[in-house]
Amino acid sequence: MRNNEKNKFMWRAAKLCSTLLFALFSFLYLYCMQSDLLACFQYILSDGLTSYSPLVGGLVITFLLVFLGELLAYVWALPMQFVALSYFPSALCLLFLTMWTPLPGGLVAPLHGWVWIGVILFLGSGCVYLLKKYASFIVKDKYSFTDIWSNLVFLLLLFLAVGGLGNTCDTLHRLLRAERLLDEERFDVIADLRTYSRVESHTYSAIRALALANEHRLGEELFRMPQCEGAKELLVSERDFLSHDSLDYKFYGFWGARPGKHVQEKPDLFFKMILDRHLCDSLHRSDVADYYLSSLLLDRKLDQFAAEVENYYPLNDSLPRHYQEALILYKRIRTAPVCVYQNESLEENYNDYLQISREKSAPVVIQNKLRKAFGASYWFYYYKQ
Repeated sequence: MRNNEKNKFMWRAAKLCSTLLFALFSFLYLYCMQSDLLACFQYILSDGLTSYSPLVGGLVITFLLVFLGELLAYVWALPMQFVALSYFPSALCLLFLTMWTPLPGGLVAPLHGWVWIGVILFLGSGCVYLLKKYASFIVKDKYSFTDIWSNLVFLLLLFLAVGGLGNTCDTLHRLLRAERLLDEERFDVIADLRTYSRVESHTYSAIRALALANEHRLGEELFRMPQCEGAKELLVSERDFLSHDSLDYKFYGFWGARPGKHVQEKPDLFFKMILDRHLCDSLHRSDVADYYLSSLLLDRKLDQFAAEVENYYPLNDSLPRHYQEALILYKRIRTAPVCVYQNESLEENYNDYLQISREKSAPVVIQNKLRKAFGASYWFYYYKQ
C-alpha cells in the first residue's frame, strides 16, 4: 500500500516537473522569440483585420498546449519514467505554429519542415505504442527521483526539435521587428539596432534609412551597415511589407511625395525633384537633402555629389561623416575636382586604407582587415561592394 501511494506521488511529481518545464519553454519561445512572426501570421491570415498581442497570445497558446499534454498524460497513463511523452503532440503543435515563412501572397512551409514533422511523428508514435505494449517489461515496480532523468532528456530533445525546425531566420525576424518598431514610430530604437556584417533585406535597409533620417543621422551612419542594391534600397512600395498596413505612407509622408514607376531606377532624380519643387515639409528639407546626397553616394556618383553637396552643407567640420569620406575619396581620384575638402585626420585614415588594400596577402585576408578597420566607412562600400 505504501509503495502504491509512493508511486502515485512520484508519478505526479514527474508530471508536474514536465508540465512546468514545457510551459516555461513554450511561453518563452512564443513571447521572446516568435512574437513578431506570429503577429505577422495573424495579420496575413486575417487580412489585417485583427492584431496579435504577444503576452496574451503566448499565455493562451501555452495554456492550450499544456492542457492537451495534461489530458494525454491521464488518457495514456504512461509510466513515470516516460510521462513527458504526453507533451509530444503539444510540441508538434508548437512546431507547426512557427514553421511557416510569410510571403506577400500568404504563408509557405518549407518541404524539409514537413519531412521532419513526419519523421518525428512516426518515431514518437512508435515510442508511445511500444511503451504502452511492453511497459511492464522495462519499467520497475518502485519509482525513485532518479528515474525522472529520462523525462528531462526527452523534453530536451523536444525543445531542440522545436527550436531547430521552427522559423528562426535572423534576417526575417529582424525585418519583422523593424516593421513593428516603424509602425510604433520608434525611430530611435530602429536607428540603434545592432548592425551586421552581412547584407540585410532591401526593406530592412529602407526602414533603417528612414529611422536614421528621422534622427538626423543618415549622413553619419548609413554605411555602418552593408548596402547591396544601391540607391534603389532607399525606396519602398506597399508590396515590400509583411506585417502591417500602410507602412509605405510613413515614407511618403516624410518625403512629401510618392515615387512613380519611372523613378524607381533613379532615386536621386526623385529626391532632387522633391527638393526643387519644395514638396517636403520645411522641417524635413535637410533630411530629404540627406536622402538625395546619400542616393548619389549609393550609386557612386561622386562627381554629381561633389557638385551638389555645397548647396546643402558648408564644407567644414559640421559636414556628416560619410560626406567627408566621400569628398576625400573624390579629391584623390579626380585630377580637377570641382570642390576641395580638407581634413588631415581623414586623409591619414584614407592613406591607411590604401596601405592595407595594397598589401601582398590573400584577397580574403585583405578584405577581412579592411572590414575590421574601415567596414563602417564609405570607402569600404565604394571599393569593395
